[in-house]
Amino acid sequence: MAENSVLAVDFGNIHTRAVLIDLVEGAYRVIASAEERTTAGFPIDNVGVGLRRVVEKLSALTGRQLLSRDGRVITPEAVDRTGVDIFLTTASVGRPLRTVVIGLYPEMSIASVLRAAAGTYVKIVEVISAVDHRSGEDRLNAIALANPDLIVIAGGTEDGARDPILEMARLTRLAIRLTRRSVPPTILYAGNSALRESIHEIFQNVAQVIYAENVRPSLRREQVEDARAQLAVAFDAFSEHRGMGFDQVSYQSRMGILPTAQSYDSIVRYLGTTVGKGQGGVLAVDVGSAVSTMSASVGGSVSTSIRTDIGLGHSAGSALDAAGLERIRAWLPFIADDDEITGYALNKTLRPATIPQIRRTLYLEHALLRAALRTLLDAARPLWTPDTALDAHREPMPPLSRIIAAGAGLTGTGRPGMSAMLLLDALQPVGAARLQMDSAALIPALGALARLNPTAVVQVLDAGGLEDLGTVISLSGKPRRGRAALQVTVRKENGETDRFTVEGGRLHCYALPIGVSATVSVRARGAGLNIGGRRGIKLEVVGGTAGLILDARGRPLPLENALKARAEQIVGWYADATGDPVYEIPEDWLTARKVEPNVESVLDRDSRVKDRVPSVVAPAEAEADAAPAAKPAGRGSRLSRRRGRGAETDAANIPESGAVNAAPEDDLDDLRTLFP
Repeated sequence: MAENSVLAVDFGNIHTRAVLIDLVEGAYRVIASAEERTTAGFPIDNVGVGLRRVVEKLSALTGRQLLSRDGRVITPEAVDRTGVDIFLTTASVGRPLRTVVIGLYPEMSIASVLRAAAGTYVKIVEVISAVDHRSGEDRLNAIALANPDLIVIAGGTEDGARDPILEMARLTRLAIRLTRRSVPPTILYAGNSALRESIHEIFQNVAQVIYAENVRPSLRREQVEDARAQLAVAFDAFSEHRGMGFDQVSYQSRMGILPTAQSYDSIVRYLGTTVGKGQGGVLAVDVGSAVSTMSASVGGSVSTSIRTDIGLGHSAGSALDAAGLERIRAWLPFIADDDEITGYALNKTLRPATIPQIRRTLYLEHALLRAALRTLLDAARPLWTPDTALDAHREPMPPLSRIIAAGAGLTGTGRPGMSAMLLLDALQPVGAARLQMDSAALIPALGALARLNPTAVVQVLDAGGLEDLGTVISLSGKPRRGRAALQVTVRKENGETDRFTVEGGRLHCYALPIGVSATVSVRARGAGLNIGGRRGIKLEVVGGTAGLILDARGRPLPLENALKARAEQIVGWYADATGDPVYEIPEDWLTARKVEPNVESVLDRDSRVKDRVPSVVAPAEAEADAAPAAKPAGRGSRLSRRRGRGAETDAANIPESGAVNAAPEDDLDDLRTLFP
């Protein structure tokens, strides 16, 4: 029997989003989408409530009964069109899996495991190799103090090394017994397959072991797909054990609960294959409340980076640590001291679902968003073009043909031009690129569906399931403000022709409605200016919600150093992007600090209850000859010193050799309970 209708639900830290996909005239289409608040936290602590609410909203929109009387999703679809054939779930909610990686050599098996882990919400808290020069006792302590949820063991080519792997496996077993956790960590073995029976005997009655194909079957060959699939299994099991109603949701879902980030990796991988040679790569970025994901297909290779310390809600405080105060302050059109910026980030951490209510807090929110997204890009970019991206601030971005934005901070501005501006400010693409938004969490749905019905994924994407913001054409170089920098000719499909110029330093949004095609010719005017390395380009474009976007501000983006000049510059860009009149910054904003109501009170209350916040003790420091963990740009920020936070590590930015120290964690659940 054919399985046609699909209900996919994605659980984020703030929102639960649902998408209904079905056959329409022989092709798969998005029928409807809906959104509700996630109910994983206090006072409900059950994601099933949010699931029921969002599915009921879909039922109201479509007139189809999707839930049974007991609140379960009806599967399969009945002859009267009640229910769906396939129910899928993805999630990014909750903390990531604390993971220890154990392998033989950093540049071989360990590097392969890290690439496999890039599509799952894991936080690499310790890396142990056969050459990190620590004693057996130090390694034992490192595993025990890391308090892992998952331990990945790899190493040895097929029919290769044996004894070193078994030795580290026995050391791991001893560390698990010493910790005596009520739920021992899961073991994922992805090494020499000839040792599976021995690995089973070592961990029998100690921990659950799941197996994946050897990530490095030979010195010149890597295979990480099966390891990624098994990491998804581990994520599903972890989701069930952490409560919050995930056990019941996982039971209903066809494939359990899959990590949202794996969907980004799968969809970007597919989209990368649809791009013609020389047309540029594909980039998708999701800035969430607690976790941010960036997946890129550049030059035929795909890389996915996850940062569990970068977000605009639950992780706002750690995002400030990672980005640094100065990177955020550079995007503010007013004076803001450390306390105001820190207070805003902490307030967002305590109340992650709040949105800016006045213009000043909107500027703070967008400054944090730009800085966080740029920090994510700086960490991810060396994996795309390792030969040219050693300095992400100086080297231009590689050519991108499509950029997809997700996350409420980018998609929920209410103004398409503003969403496009924020994306361009942080990423600074070169040449021409198509901008799209995924406000309905379609990518998580399609990534999960790709495992069951790839045809449906292709048809939904081809039918325009993602919202088109429009095409952006970006000028590189240093254009002079007030002087013509771009000469533009737009010939619409109805024969109408418009000719105009765009001044340097301006962001111009030309009104080109959704679905309207046009031929656009753009030429750079001025010495040293180019468009993706060329003086001029001619291309066919299709209109979007933001129209045709002409970015004549230059690359790299020239932010003014002087406060008053920067204030005029930034508010001018907002006006360019939205079409609104220029907002004049009040004079007192440029001369004195202005404190938001309740920011100081939040800081005071935070200091009064800080003793109630538990933390995890970091494992012992690695020896001097081991590579240290990468330091975020803002490690020395006031927030870092005040809260004692260390650098977050993840699969995207940890070194490939030596040991990585686990970063202390601040659990703010107590604070959020005090301030609902």
